[in-house]
Amino acid sequence: MNEKDFADVKIGDRIRFDGDRYWWDVRDRDERYIVATRQQTFAPKGDLFYTVVDLTGWQDHKYNGAGNGVVRSSLNSLGGGWDIAPDGAGAEKIIPALVSGEWELSVRRVANVWSFEHRPAVAR
Repeated sequence: MNEKDFADVKIGDRIRFDGDRYWWDVRDRDERYIVATRQQTFAPKGDLFYTVVDLTGWQDHKYNGAGNGVVRSSLNSLGGGWDIAPDGAGAEKIIPALVSGEWELSVRRVANVWSFEHRPAVAR
């Protein structure tokens, strides 16, 4: 799998990873990263998890048993936290923080992305 596999994924679409039963809402993306959120299981409505898909940055190395290829993780912070509002606001600040070098992805929580399903956003 590589970044071309994700070429048609756009903000507002939904994706699901490797047999995961939960769908993720794509909140932001650029040529390297995709940021997606989903409702936390057994949490009040609006408490969101996030994940960051790194499409190109793990082609030549491995960390924590993951890589080479497309991986996903959270930011390298205590608990992986990032302030995301119930409507997903705040997720759009993750990619600029990664690109600037202010933040990096966690190697402790990294996971390979072997395959995914894609649901384009429905026009309303």
